[in-house]
Amino acid sequence: MAGARQKTGSETPKTVALPAAWLIAALLLVQTGALGLKAWEERQSSDLAALALLQRTALATAERLRGQMNVLDARLETAGTDPARLARLAGSLPEIDEIVRLSDAAAAAPGSRLRMAADEALRLPDTGPTLAATPFGDVAYVRRSPGQPAVLALGPASQWLPQQAGSHAFVFAGMHSLSSGNPDLQAIRVPADRAARPHIAAASGWPRAGVACAPVGNSGLSVCALGPQPLFGTADFLRLVIYGLLLAAPALAIYGLYRILAGQAVRVGEALQAETEANHVFDLVMQGAEAGFWSADPKTCIGEISSQFAGLLGAPSGGRIHAAKFLTYILDDDRDMVRTAFDRARELGVITVAFRTKESAGRTWIELTGRETGGANGGMSCAGIACDITARKQTEERLKTAERRLRNALEGYDGPFAIWDQRKRLLHWNGAYARTFKLENDLRPGMSIETVAIARNPAVRSEMPSDSEPNTTLFQLDTGRWIKLVERATSEGGLISVGIDVTDTIRGSQEITRQSKNLKSMIAQLEASEGKAAELARKHAEEKERAEQAAQSKSAFLANVSHELRTPLNAIIGFSEILTTELYGPLGDPRYADYADDILTSGQHLLDLINDILDMAKIEAGKMTIQRHQIDPVDPVDAAIRMISRKAEDAKVRLILDAEPDLPLIAADHRAIRQMILNLVSNSLKFTDPGGRVAVTLRRRDDHIRFAVTDTGIGIPEKDRPRLGRPFEQVQG
Repeated sequence: MAGARQKTGSETPKTVALPAAWLIAALLLVQTGALGLKAWEERQSSDLAALALLQRTALATAERLRGQMNVLDARLETAGTDPARLARLAGSLPEIDEIVRLSDAAAAAPGSRLRMAADEALRLPDTGPTLAATPFGDVAYVRRSPGQPAVLALGPASQWLPQQAGSHAFVFAGMHSLSSGNPDLQAIRVPADRAARPHIAAASGWPRAGVACAPVGNSGLSVCALGPQPLFGTADFLRLVIYGLLLAAPALAIYGLYRILAGQAVRVGEALQAETEANHVFDLVMQGAEAGFWSADPKTCIGEISSQFAGLLGAPSGGRIHAAKFLTYILDDDRDMVRTAFDRARELGVITVAFRTKESAGRTWIELTGRETGGANGGMSCAGIACDITARKQTEERLKTAERRLRNALEGYDGPFAIWDQRKRLLHWNGAYARTFKLENDLRPGMSIETVAIARNPAVRSEMPSDSEPNTTLFQLDTGRWIKLVERATSEGGLISVGIDVTDTIRGSQEITRQSKNLKSMIAQLEASEGKAAELARKHAEEKERAEQAAQSKSAFLANVSHELRTPLNAIIGFSEILTTELYGPLGDPRYADYADDILTSGQHLLDLINDILDMAKIEAGKMTIQRHQIDPVDPVDAAIRMISRKAEDAKVRLILDAEPDLPLIAADHRAIRQMILNLVSNSLKFTDPGGRVAVTLRRRDDHIRFAVTDTGIGIPEKDRPRLGRPFEQVQG
């Protein structure tokens, strides 16, 4: 207005002669123009304030969606890629209708809801979790993890966009636009460019509307907030009335200006309050998602972190922080990786890096994501969010450990083993499966079960289904081995094939069949000769009876003869001992003593033979009894050695008893053990030269006691040893 007044003043000399009406009209025209310019300026300010409010609303909505994406990403990370768990997770999320693997969705029928969502998702860059809009009015969320299949979550856009009551609307902008809210605003065309600035747009059915968009994470979508901005509304009508009053009375104009300024103050206050509420909601979302904000200026090496991010790092508080100070909170092993990520961000425009904090000794993982943004004075800076991904890292480590253990277990199984998916495509197999069917160079993941069956035919001589077990096939390999392959369905609709080597079982069955045939033939022969066998049995019984009677007669004869011979033999031995010891005086000629000694030795030898005959007779007659008692095994051995020690001294042979200490008691016949040791030691003394040694040893052997008699005598030839078990058998020399 000052400029207008100066211009009018400069032209006053030219217009001084004009009539007063023209002057008044000119003044009114100038004042009307000034008021019109003022009205236009106020309208622009009102539009800018409304657009700023819409921009904050769009940013808050985008951040809410990013938080919702982070929550969904955490839930998907916990669920993994198992179809059953993904289906259960979809049932627990109101904004999601279906969660499937991206590959399964891509395999759906063309034109279907899942197929269209998969097609849209595959057009997006492979940069982690993203959102996409589909022509069906759905929002598709795609999560990609290294080493795992991508997962697609699908839900209606109405569940993702705010249900705004009143005249506003929200729109997903991208390859396809999805909207909710005021239906009159849904016809407004929103920009596909993620970097588009807030502006006023127009569409048929509604004159004007404000549009403000904000990108949703690193996805290809933007969320746009739309608010009605009529070309001539109630406020504009009031302004005209006010300016009309200003023309009539300055007081009324001042009053009108006051009302306008008061209205603007209220709107600014409401905008500030809405911004405060949006910031509060955003803080709650960040706290719930365990995430925080950060920004950085590469030129000054100074950034800023939120309080939530500071808590994750272990820093005392948020705020401005130098790059060198920021790196001190990172584990030493991860610092170079973080520096490299920020250096590459200058070239790529985006940054994604995961690192461990120093305060937690590497137990806490933080994922830093962001992108380059426009800075002050035309410079560039980075900004983004930081999330706690410790649980995800721990889950990944547990999954890797479980998978490694499973692979080791499968490779350790010596039989063939294979896993097939729902479409009977090969997922995994062990080395034994490939070696058994000679498919080391042919097996590939994704091969159908029919293709594998054809490829293994050269290694299979024959195959047949099992009659006793369902879903079981017996294979005879070209090597002669037999393999039983059992196929069982999994709960997810897949298939597991497990093979067992049954070569021994099949061969045993075949041998049993052959033996059964031979047995039937033998039974027929036996039945044919049954009469002859009965006759032979009768004759055998008669011959056996006669042999037993003869044996009894022989035993009785031997016992009687032995008893009869012992009486005169005892007299011979007794008299020969008297002559040998010269009890009643010398014999005269020394040769008499030698003859008496020979008579004594021969008599004792003959007495031993008679005693053996009596023992054999008792054994054959069944009259030899064993009296078992709990005894110390050393006692009968010691008694036998004492009885024969004098004979050992006369033979100048050293007699040794070597018993292991603390031997347990045994249930045995004291007399029988003593007699056995006495017989063995006597035999050893007989064939051991003077100066030799005879040793009796007792040792524990597990649950038994071992009695052994060893000597340094001439021994027994190897060829004569089998005969020693026969009664009255002797070895010469």
